[in-house]
Amino acid sequence: MSGKNQYPQIFNWQSTSPVIGFLPLKANTSGSIPSGVTNGVMTGTNTIYSQIIDVSRMDNIGLEVEWSGTPTGTFSILVSNSGIQFNTMTFSPLLGQPSGSAASMGIDINQIPFKYMFLQYVNSSGFGVLNVYGQMKDLN
Repeated sequence: MSGKNQYPQIFNWQSTSPVIGFLPLKANTSGSIPSGVTNGVMTGTNTIYSQIIDVSRMDNIGLEVEWSGTPTGTFSILVSNSGIQFNTMTFSPLLGQPSGSAASMGIDINQIPFKYMFLQYVNSSGFGVLNVYGQMKDLN
């Protein structure tokens, strides 16, 4: 019986974009250093961001996303190969979004063709707490 390389990931949340000051240099090949807290507070009209993750050696990513409370807003996954410009990934069907009640969802990212990724949540009303847990696997 063989096993795949697996990498669990807990996402930390902060109020400033991790892209600010992020330079993907040799000394920083694994993404950005986690800061903030694992419980992302969704309140008012705030935006919260996770740390940047280097996914260049990962083939498949599974995200467990859960939120409590009554938030309404937009959850996004941003990706980049350069580490300079990050763009929002598109999904079909569209990702579920917080719409006024507690819920959870699973996100399957299969064969991700990017080097970096991070998560963003923009709250438009309500409040709650956001937690995301990831499991990353390579196919080797």
